[in-house]
Parts: sequence; structure tokens; C-alpha cells
Amino acid sequence: MGYLRHELAVGLGGMLVTFLLFVAGCTGSGRLEFASLNFKAIDPPAPRVSPLKVQECYWWTDQDGQVWIAMQHRGIPFFNPRLRFEFQLSLALEQLPAGQARNYQLRRRELRARVKFGPWESRFASQLGIAALYRESGDRLRGSLRVQTTRVSLEFLGSWSEPVRYLMLGSFVAVPGEQRGRAIAEATESAGWGRDTPVRPASQPATAPASAEMKP
Repeated sequence: MGYLRHELAVGLGGMLVTFLLFVAGCTGSGRLEFASLNFKAIDPPAPRVSPLKVQECYWWTDQDGQVWIAMQHRGIPFFNPRLRFEFQLSLALEQLPAGQARNYQLRRRELRARVKFGPWESRFASQLGIAALYRESGDRLRGSLRVQTTRVSLEFLGSWSEPVRYLMLGSFVAVPGEQRGRAIAEATESAGWGRDTPVRPASQPATAPASAEMKP
């Protein structure tokens, strides 16, 4: 009887691993790292890199031939279930690689990101950087990015804080998913952060420390 229980446990464990791999393959995944480039103040933010795993990552092309990448991570901290964490990022790049791979220059239009942790909200916009896309089997796109961004935080009176510069590093695997990807991209462009309108406020070197670090 003990042997049977052991076999069942091993079998169920294998099925669980297979299921998790299948889910990850259906939704994409990635990892991002953030480092403050604020040279006016230190601690806060602490002098370290903040990592973030991405649970979902999708790609699609629009009617103009642009290739879009959209990713997100959602979670609830164990120490306070009321503080929901949500990170969403979108990239709008030129057309798909004609061959197996392509590099893309990132400027002010290409990247938008939104971070919400409980009542706090921040926005990221690209300034200068580079991204790469690689065609993978199964219509997947593997990618990486290295980009300087500005981050602003929503203050209590509804205005945005002064920008703080951040270096963002990342790698990801995106799967086809226009419907879910567009919903993420729309969230990153909400509240006046659309790509066809000027980024608010004007992106300038920071004079104040970041309000909070990235949360897991």
C-alpha cells in the first residue's frame, strides 16, 4: 500500500510539472531587472538591482506591420493580502525580423510600463536603449532589452513626481496572443501615457530620490 501511494505521488508530481510547463508555454515568461540611475541621492533607493519575474508575455502585429510585445506580472504579498501588486509593460517595435533575428533601437515611443502596488502607482517610459527579437519554433519570439527609462510616481494630489532615471534589463519569451496582449498594452498607455502624445511630465534628470523600490 505504501508503494502504491509513493507511485501515485510521483505520478501526480510529474503531471503537475508537465502542467506548469504547459501553462508557461501557453502564456510566455520573462525576467526583468531594475537599477536606479539617480546620482543625486542614494538609499533610498538602495544601491542594488531589483529583479522581477514575468508571468505572461505575448506578441502580435498590428495593421501597420509593427510588432508588439506585452508582458505582465500579478501577485499578492503574503505579508499583506490587501496590497495587490501589478506590473505591465509593452513594446511597440518596427516589423518582425525578416530573418532569424533583428535589433531595434529604443527611444521615447517604444516602451511603456505601469506598476501598481496597493494605492501606489508608477509609470516608466523609454529614453534610449536597444532590444532584440529572435524567431523561435512554435511561433514564439525570444527577446532581450537594455534600456534607460524614466520613472514617475503618482502623488496624493493626483500629480506626477519628478522623473527618476532607471536602467531596465530583461529577457523574455513571447507567445502569440493579440487579445490578451492588447489589454496589457492599453493599460500601459492609460491616463495620458499613450504613444502618440507627449510623455508627462517632461523627462529630465531627477532631482529627488525614487519613492519606492520594485516589489516582487
